Amino acid sequence: MDLHEAVKGRRSVRKFKETPIARDLIEKIFDIAQWAPSGMNRQNWKFFVLAGERKEELVSISSESFQYLEPQLQELFAEKPKVIEATRRFFKRLGKAPVVVCAYFEPANKEDVTSYQNVAAAIQNLLLVAHAEGLGTCWMTGPVAVETQISRYLGVDGLTLVAVIPMGYPDETPRIPPRRPDRVIYQGF
Repeated sequence: MDLHEAVKGRRSVRKFKETPIARDLIEKIFDIAQWAPSGMNRQNWKFFVLAGERKEELVSISSESFQYLEPQLQELFAEKPKVIEATRRFFKRLGKAPVVVCAYFEPANKEDVTSYQNVAAAIQNLLLVAHAEGLGTCWMTGPVAVETQISRYLGVDGLTLVAVIPMGYPDETPRIPPRRPDRVIYQGF
């Protein structure tokens, strides 16, 4: 799969087969994902990769974040209650993904915009490489609402949670969402 194909073909997957992912495949994905650019080459991302019982407890903690997301969903999808209910179901089990990744960064200062960008670049690499290897992922920021509980569970101190990412073999083929127009403005051409 070439890069263009990976970028255009990757989708947010919310339903996974319960098939385990071989650890060597996960390690391969992370070896490549960490080649992301980072400000001052800090590479200050930190990924926690959970499976088995550790993952199940994290899913339980993470699912509590839906209550904080629900008001926004009610506003955005007032006319589409099925979207809200599907999101509720997804948060409950994270699509039965066999692996869940928690993406953090080590802050450099109080308003560390660069660190958010650093870990976001590594997350994007992770999503693309996982897709190229036949896996599905879903970049979730909703669980950040329960960062304190997640970090306590993981034994994390002094890091900032950016995303929770379920990963596994897809058990669905998500539709291709249209691209929004007028998102790129050219000047001086």
